[in-house]
Amino acid sequence: MKKLLLTLSAAVVLLQTASAQTEINNDANESGWGYKISGFIDPQAYFDTREIVSGREEQMLFFPAPKKLDANGNDINEKASLNMLAITARIGMKINAPDMLGAKVFGYIEGDFTGSSESGINMLRLRHAYVNMRWAKDGLLVGQYWHPMVAHEVMPGTRPLNMGVPFHPYSRYVQAKYTKFLGELELNAIASFQLDNKSVGPNGGSTEYLRNSCLPELNAQVVYRGEKLYLGAMYNYMLIQPRTSFTDEATGLTYKTDTKIGSSAFSVFGKVKTDALDFRFQAIYGDNLTEQCLLGGYYDVFNPGKNDYEYTNFGTTTAWVDFSKAKGVVRPGIFLGWGQNNSFGDIISNDAHVYGRGFNMGTLYRIQPRLGIIPNKTLNFFVEYEYTAAEYGKIEAVDADHYKYVSDYTVGNSRFIAAVVFNF
Repeated sequence: MKKLLLTLSAAVVLLQTASAQTEINNDANESGWGYKISGFIDPQAYFDTREIVSGREEQMLFFPAPKKLDANGNDINEKASLNMLAITARIGMKINAPDMLGAKVFGYIEGDFTGSSESGINMLRLRHAYVNMRWAKDGLLVGQYWHPMVAHEVMPGTRPLNMGVPFHPYSRYVQAKYTKFLGELELNAIASFQLDNKSVGPNGGSTEYLRNSCLPELNAQVVYRGEKLYLGAMYNYMLIQPRTSFTDEATGLTYKTDTKIGSSAFSVFGKVKTDALDFRFQAIYGDNLTEQCLLGGYYDVFNPGKNDYEYTNFGTTTAWVDFSKAKGVVRPGIFLGWGQNNSFGDIISNDAHVYGRGFNMGTLYRIQPRLGIIPNKTLNFFVEYEYTAAEYGKIEAVDADHYKYVSDYTVGNSRFIAAVVFNF
């Protein structure tokens, strides 16, 4: 009992000391140092009417799963499910520092409990960790942050973990981002590297494909930042090398290869915010965007004449809009998403290996209305309905060596979501 009382007394002293120190640091004292802790807890319950293609215990929903027929012709994937998770609980810390090299400087680190892979659910994972430096007309951000295709200022207002995936990109890369401030205009140049969101290829998901190309993913942006209007456009380029060697199945001999495949993506994005309405949008046209949790990928075919593999991208177009009431306790909103596999129906070889997401799909769309009850900044309540429909194709032979996908059927999934959010 004495040991317990001593332990509790010590804990009280430590908490009082920490509280006092927090007040000092949060005031950004004369030394220029200070910090601010923030985050939220948001347990979410969700019910699906069908099996889905997903991640993180199905909380990261992509689209409804295709039909899977049993011996009697019944669709096995036509099965409802119910779950509840709190893995998206998040905590972050911003650390202010004295001016250095003529710049305002701060660091930021943030984590949640979704894990860096499916097997790591409920484990702390790193979301953001970067240093930000701001001069009068220049800025530099170095560390892990949202991938440049994720225009974080115009992210959808939805609550679920998927955040508009696979219409809206969702990934974080380690990067170096330089910004030139020209009044209301911003010019951004970013070089980034993969970690959690990896390219896919012959060896599964791996960062090796980008690393083997010896070129970071490159992105250039121009942004207009007005008082109520925010608009931007970007270009993204990625070069990967899926193989460093291969073995000829006929001879059993192994050969070195340096063949690479490049892919480009273009995007426009923006938001308009008034006292009554918050409107956001983004459209993306590009190749091999599976790393961004979007549709896309590539396939390979062995060319005996060149004694090497040839790679071909399949491209996609996605677009989404998000409307919501900007103020008030009751805030309705709606997210609308649309996607198209631009390579659906392209002729490919029978011996092609396909890497990516949605190659056997044509059109995809989502309708997602929501209602937020926000009595204060700390405690919020949300209910959402998310309907996603996907058009699946079947393979038809063109000749003995080639085939193509043609439309076969469309399936849909309804998801009902309820969440309580405690912000701090």
